[in-house]
Amino acid sequence: LGPMPPPLPWPDETDAEAPGPPTIGASQQPAVAHARLAALAEAITAGRFDVMLDPILGLADQRARHFEISLRLRDKAGQVLDPPDSVPELRESGLLPLLDCARITRSAQFAQRLADRGKDGSVFSVFSGEALSHDQFLSEFADAVSQREALSGQLVLSFAQSDVRSFAGRDWDTLAEMRELGFRFALQSVTDLDLDFEALKAAGFDFVKLDALVFLEGMHASGGIIPTADICRHLSALGMTLVVGEIENEGDLARIFGFGVIYGQGRLFGGARPVKAEALAAAETAAA
Repeated sequence: LGPMPPPLPWPDETDAEAPGPPTIGASQQPAVAHARLAALAEAITAGRFDVMLDPILGLADQRARHFEISLRLRDKAGQVLDPPDSVPELRESGLLPLLDCARITRSAQFAQRLADRGKDGSVFSVFSGEALSHDQFLSEFADAVSQREALSGQLVLSFAQSDVRSFAGRDWDTLAEMRELGFRFALQSVTDLDLDFEALKAAGFDFVKLDALVFLEGMHASGGIIPTADICRHLSALGMTLVVGEIENEGDLARIFGFGVIYGQGRLFGGARPVKAEALAAAETAAA
């Protein structure tokens, strides 16, 4: 694959890795879980988060082709909190769709910034399944589309496999309406292939995101383990684009590229970096 390219011109803000948490006894775990939930809830309602940008690279030339926007929450003291998806108690709390509202706004702002700078590429962002039936999120989504119709050609809404499995009729109807507007979807946090991927493709799921470890070990399906090479062939035959994430070393990169994977992301390429607030503010001003 040749030498690594020079670092991408991301913002300078970086965070040193914090030491691992101390060991917690079983009697303390409920209190700690409650404290984590309370801290996340407070940060979400206060809108206290960093906007993070993670490039999705073309593995052939290791240049950014697409981008992924996520939000990193902080507590009142400015400390980084656990990712919301690592706290299952947040589900059905009504808080995740509020975070999704912020995601759609920031993703639209970054998409505008790309367009202003004449850059191609899609903007991926992960949304909870709960957002599809949440009135406030749907209102924020409609506002974003009304302000900039071109957003439909840029934004790719990603949903975890576990959420997609639980989609109800109303959720699929909402996705169908989004697809009619031109939006595309990605399936992520995939742990097995026991889904009707042909039906997903028909519903607008053009991308599948797999972690490097999951991809390289092969995946479970109803007929057994599907080898890595067969995963690539299966998705390609359906017209679905594979993105392999969590690439952390050159050895895995070489293996992944050798299987014909086109796109990847991970700490090997720098990982997610904070987006400067003034950059998004400039995009919002331009859009207005």
